Amino acid sequence: LVTGVQTCALPIFIPDKDNPHPLLKLEGNERKSFTIKSVIITLVMTSTIYLLPNYYWLEMITTDSSYFLLSLFGYEPRLFIYEDNFNQLSKLDQWMYLLYDSDRASYPAISLDSDNLRRRNYLIVRACTGMQAGALLLGLIWSTPAKSHDRIRASYTVLIALFIGNVMRIAAMIAITTILIENFGLTYSDAWMYAHDWLGRPLGFFGTIGFTVLIEIRDVKILDTITVWIDTLMGTKPKK
Repeated sequence: LVTGVQTCALPIFIPDKDNPHPLLKLEGNERKSFTIKSVIITLVMTSTIYLLPNYYWLEMITTDSSYFLLSLFGYEPRLFIYEDNFNQLSKLDQWMYLLYDSDRASYPAISLDSDNLRRRNYLIVRACTGMQAGALLLGLIWSTPAKSHDRIRASYTVLIALFIGNVMRIAAMIAITTILIENFGLTYSDAWMYAHDWLGRPLGFFGTIGFTVLIEIRDVKILDTITVWIDTLMGTKPKK
């Protein structure tokens, strides 16, 4: 009878109460191997999830939900489908739309009239769905060692939170753009710059922190994975 033999020679990277951060203890070739594998998984999942699916359905749901929020706060938006000539799109957009529409690019859109009777159109395209962040977060979740049910919980939780937050962001940007035009006399381009760029960036920053917390409290330690990447790149010694 042979005793004291481990039944599995592979290291266990899944956190538990006794070892909450096993990834941070990796060193040498083991750390390099994990870094390479997890980076590849993250990149493949991120690009596949974001580029390959047809997100027209999500664009429509996002547009309808943003329309509902604007209506709820007293605005009078209109829904319509905007069709753009395919040849006028950028090369990247042409390539993405060739995946499912080789003739025309159709976008769900919201229009909102201002006091000077000028109509402003807001197109909801793939980049407006929030799936850039969603794809990256899913890639991180599934490249990070964790129990399957924790990964699944983290995935659907962050996608639901991302959708709700993104709809609120879009409705807020349209509303703020309208307010800046009507109440402060800004041009449309300046108002949109303040609403989309100046407001959108801090919202994106704090939103990322919030989504990371949602994932972490579900025992998927994506921050440990990122820390290992940085430590490997910088050549930092692991924590003991």
